[in-house]
Amino acid sequence: SIAADRDEGLATIRNSIVAIYKAKILAGSPADGPDECLTMINAVFLPGRDLTANQRQRIYTNFIDSSVGDVVSAVPRDFIRLMYISGGRPIPFEKASPGQQASALLELLLKQSAGTLIIDQPEDDLDNRVIMRIVELIRTSKNSRQLIFTSHNPNVVVNGDADKVLALKSPEAAINPNVKPPKIQLDADGAIETSAVRTIITTIMEGGQPAFDLRSRKYWFDRGSERM
Repeated sequence: SIAADRDEGLATIRNSIVAIYKAKILAGSPADGPDECLTMINAVFLPGRDLTANQRQRIYTNFIDSSVGDVVSAVPRDFIRLMYISGGRPIPFEKASPGQQASALLELLLKQSAGTLIIDQPEDDLDNRVIMRIVELIRTSKNSRQLIFTSHNPNVVVNGDADKVLALKSPEAAINPNVKPPKIQLDADGAIETSAVRTIITTIMEGGQPAFDLRSRKYWFDRGSERM
């Protein structure tokens, strides 16, 4: 693994630093580095190439208790390296498309069992095929943690089996000029089974009842054509 290779590499460097310092002390710590120390320094700091005599001497001079102690006691910081797998081919995460990055992060977050997860419009940069895969993870994840999503996509709300829906509306003008209206105002609040919530979802997310009915008829017509 990467962590094991890193730990092994650090151990090798530490041992080499200690060996150089030990050789310096055994030689009496002369001002000019002994050939043995300088050769070891070159092998550790620039393997396969040659440091100049001045570079080797400057490094040798810095082999003192404090600097060697810092190297030996240093603890590396952990880091995460993400790769996106597309068709079996790994892609560095920073080179993946926005859609690939978004889907990968959403899947990673929804597969965790940590505390409350808050996400703003997870459908951004995702096509409907990917959204349906995310929706399946939402249904599974919400059984073990609290999920709070903002969304304009009906698939996230309906197929994600939202337990509670809050539909917001633009703030209304203040009736009393001396009283500021709340910045956030509710249009509907409740479960999907609530009539007002169903109406809001149909009107805002589905484009209204006529658009919803038109799509239903169109899909049924296409399915009927396939059976013919």
